[in-house]
Amino acid sequence: MKKQERRLSLAAGLVASSLAASAPAFAEGEVVFSSWGGSFQDTLRATLLDPAAEALNITVKEDTTNGIQDVRAQINAGAVAWDVTEQELSTCETLKQEGSLEPLDYSLIDTTGIPPELINSHYVGLLAFTKVIAYRKDVFGDNGPSNWAEFWDLEKFPGKRGMHGKVNYNLEAALMADGVPAAEVYATLATDDGIKRAWSKLAEIAPEVTVWYRGGAQSAQLLRDGEVDMIHMGQNHVGYIKKDGIGVNFTFDGATMDIDCLLVPKGAPNKDNAMRLISQMIDAEAQARLVKAMPFGPANSDAFKTGILSEVEAAKLPTFPENFAPQLLVDPKFYIGQLGELTEEFDTLIQQ
Repeated sequence: MKKQERRLSLAAGLVASSLAASAPAFAEGEVVFSSWGGSFQDTLRATLLDPAAEALNITVKEDTTNGIQDVRAQINAGAVAWDVTEQELSTCETLKQEGSLEPLDYSLIDTTGIPPELINSHYVGLLAFTKVIAYRKDVFGDNGPSNWAEFWDLEKFPGKRGMHGKVNYNLEAALMADGVPAAEVYATLATDDGIKRAWSKLAEIAPEVTVWYRGGAQSAQLLRDGEVDMIHMGQNHVGYIKKDGIGVNFTFDGATMDIDCLLVPKGAPNKDNAMRLISQMIDAEAQARLVKAMPFGPANSDAFKTGILSEVEAAKLPTFPENFAPQLLVDPKFYIGQLGELTEEFDTLIQQ
């Protein structure tokens, strides 16, 4: 635990020193933000963090996160260094249920343009990423599988298939392939008969899946190289493949949408500035700048009204109204408390 504390303290110190030269001398307070690092965090800094620091007249320091264990480590040590962190939706809900988060102060956070389903008492959506059914046009032209029933249809759509190698998203896809409307998926999974139905349907396609991939870059490489003809993959990676001049197409019908959220760990030292930073990060113009630089979906639907995104750019994003409607928004509560058991059963199924 002490080693973890030293690592976080060192990282925050290094970032603080690197920002000292650029921080305004008249800055009023500070806030520490953590995200996933690399080029992703570079983009967050340019589009969200630097403009927020200027608008709020505060110093924004940065750190990186590896997920839920980092947040838990700080709280358990009684040495919370982060004021705001970006985490996956499932992590946000888990930490909330553990009592590890500060409630968000919506008197300081403006949620104008944020859909109600992305606003929670203890976290709020930042961006959306979605897994779509994508396929190679040299195999199917423009008439590849357009929904999960067709992805499961081996006669109409023969070919090599790729699917995400984790239980998340696959039980949902199986039920949609079996005719369950997206809006009823989690209500169905909440019953014993419903989850049996999902496993039974998944067992039909599992022997036909060529690759169960683990990472987004791998999924893109599989489709790019023709190792699979169709795949359930991140919509943002489809765009990267197209830029390479490879003909691929995809559908938002039955896509599984997930969210990255902003939260404030319990005991954060700068809570008011944390709330103010969150408000700036989910502002419509800030969101539009972010998704113009990276092809994710803005959590704030008003981003499409700012004029920052062209009509062509907007129409490609998962939270664009016409694209949002046919998708399934993942419910993190379903997996909490049973993810290990479901993962074990899933791994057994795909290894047979």
